[in-house]
Amino acid sequence: MPYIYKTRVYYSDTDAGAIAYHARYLDWAEHARTEMLRGLLPELGQRKLSEVGIAFVVRSISIEYIKPAFLDDEIAVETTMEKLGAVSAVIKQIVKRDDEVLSELSVKVAFIDPDKKRPVPLSNELKAALAISTE
Repeated sequence: MPYIYKTRVYYSDTDAGAIAYHARYLDWAEHARTEMLRGLLPELGQRKLSEVGIAFVVRSISIEYIKPAFLDDEIAVETTMEKLGAVSAVIKQIVKRDDEVLSELSVKVAFIDPDKKRPVPLSNELKAALAISTE
């Protein structure tokens, strides 16, 4: 079941034609991933994960722009953990306006030790919490 993050397209998100600037989709996707983690790991969140030696870093992003978002649109970003490995994951994100798909992203993240900057496996507890978003 996807995690849903809702926001609105603000003036600062747009170009001179009141169309959402392409880089804003990356920001909305980042916000949605952060809120998904906060929802799945309420006792941790990203800051506390970092304190216990785990950081999620983006390894690559593939994005397809399908339709534009416009000033004042209410949009939703659906985020689903598509594949969960020992030291990485693939996250699927769909940006929508109502039922209309505006953009699709595939985000590969790695789990690293923030001090050593090396891959680190997730604990079984964290894997179980993150796996909830794949069901």
